[in-house]
Amino acid sequence: MNAFQKCLIVIGGFICYFLADGYTYSIGILYSYFLTEFGLSGSATAVLPGLLYAIPQFTGLFLCPLLETYGYSSGAAWGAILLSVSCIGSAFAPNLQVLYVTFGVLASFGLQLTYSSAIMAVTVTFKDHKYFGLAVGLAMCGSGIGSFASSPFVAWLLKSWTWREVMIIESAILLHSYISASCFHHLDATRFNLLRPAESVQVSTSKSATASISRPSSTTQRSPVDRCFRFFRYLLCIPSRYRFRRTYSSLLPPESQTAKPEPVSSETLEVDDLEQPHDSGCHECWKALIDSLRQLTSPKLWTNPTCISFILANALTGAGVVIPWTFIYDHGVVCLNKDDDLDVRNASLIAWLPSLIGIGSLVGQILFGLITSPIGQFKRLSNCCRRPVDLEKPGTQPVRMRFCHRIRSVESTRLLILFLAVLLWNALTTLTIALLPLPDLAGKLSSEVGLFSVPIGQAMAAACLCVGISYGGLYVLYPQILMSTLGDELWAAGLGVYLLFNGTMNLIGTTIGGRIFDSTGSYKSAFIFAACLPLVSVVITTCGQIIQFRRNRYPGSSSQ
Repeated sequence: MNAFQKCLIVIGGFICYFLADGYTYSIGILYSYFLTEFGLSGSATAVLPGLLYAIPQFTGLFLCPLLETYGYSSGAAWGAILLSVSCIGSAFAPNLQVLYVTFGVLASFGLQLTYSSAIMAVTVTFKDHKYFGLAVGLAMCGSGIGSFASSPFVAWLLKSWTWREVMIIESAILLHSYISASCFHHLDATRFNLLRPAESVQVSTSKSATASISRPSSTTQRSPVDRCFRFFRYLLCIPSRYRFRRTYSSLLPPESQTAKPEPVSSETLEVDDLEQPHDSGCHECWKALIDSLRQLTSPKLWTNPTCISFILANALTGAGVVIPWTFIYDHGVVCLNKDDDLDVRNASLIAWLPSLIGIGSLVGQILFGLITSPIGQFKRLSNCCRRPVDLEKPGTQPVRMRFCHRIRSVESTRLLILFLAVLLWNALTTLTIALLPLPDLAGKLSSEVGLFSVPIGQAMAAACLCVGISYGGLYVLYPQILMSTLGDELWAAGLGVYLLFNGTMNLIGTTIGGRIFDSTGSYKSAFIFAACLPLVSVVITTCGQIIQFRRNRYPGSSSQ
């Protein structure tokens, strides 16, 4: 792939995260309207954003092998369809329980297809490049910009339309994920541009006015039901897998071995011609899923203290991350609108609090992408481990392995130090949000005195911006840490475990935040709870590193 095609991969990832995270993190605005519309408790309503955060990560375990088989372009396209359909279904939901299915479950599948297509496409393209961290950061910038733009946009829409009408508008916006499917075209073309054996195609040569082509002919009669089944299965593979298949036939005599075979034009291929027994997408997907599940039982995954401690620490932090994202808007409304005297101007300014978290996330993604790019130089050096052993001189293999192990260890250590710094920063900024006396401004704001014109409001804005920077760091670091600690072979399995744990804690975090609000009538305790979780994660990560250090220093004791 050339530089332009690689740039398209980053642009496609940016669009995926812009639309998906913009939609996801606008749930904080809609959460207040759902509380009023359905009149249920905060904990029951908080399950809805929890599902939207959690289920996409639960489904990553089997959707990632699906994307590996059918292509990232297909994943982005089907993600756009599911997101649009879920928004339309949510617009007609009569109660919160139906929203659990449409807004919580159906949209989650679309989100995970979109997320996974983006992160896997960028990772596969840049995993051995020195600018891997920067590429991930630029792609995930869409998350920050999307969440920054979506909250004020949704709040503005809700001034003129009901939340049901806003969901219809959202369904049209989310269809633009199809643009990212086009951006992933070249990567899927490279991955799926496979040659089929010439003997698998019945050749009939025919001269046309323009060119000579070989056209496969089908002799097997199939029932209408079978043809319908194969047709829908073919649609599943569009636009990635079979779009790039080229059928070759040997039109030249056997002695012309050096001549280049002629490709069949894609317009001449029928649906049934693409369905060959050896080219079964379902079989490959099932095989990839079985291999992925088999990798989950690998001892190298579950006996890696660095990886396990990182996954647990990040999952615990994830329970706290979703609390400011989800409740910061309602926290501002509850604190400043005690006597129903909040004016329209300041009500719109509250919607900028989650947006400031989003723009902080954008800054963090760019910042940590730039910081981690030099660390990616170590990955290029460690590629020497992939050379075949028989190419090495006798006696040099142990030296080379020790050198490469040292390189990987340095890369992993530096990334984990950054991770610990991000955790401490997240705890400090979240605690600042909790301790700021925002209720003191109730009754003091007016159309002339804005929220961000007083010191407390300015401090709240700065705290939201800073907590967003920590979120951006977490987004950029996790794929690189998993890759550096597990390698290419177990990276997909580690990502599945990471998403499973993180999704579970996201759901638990929002539910606990809603339950705390039901009990105390305030979100202050929920924010304090969210600030304590990263501190526990620091302890877990440090313990994992201590165990890893002892195992490296005393390798004999760990094997006994």
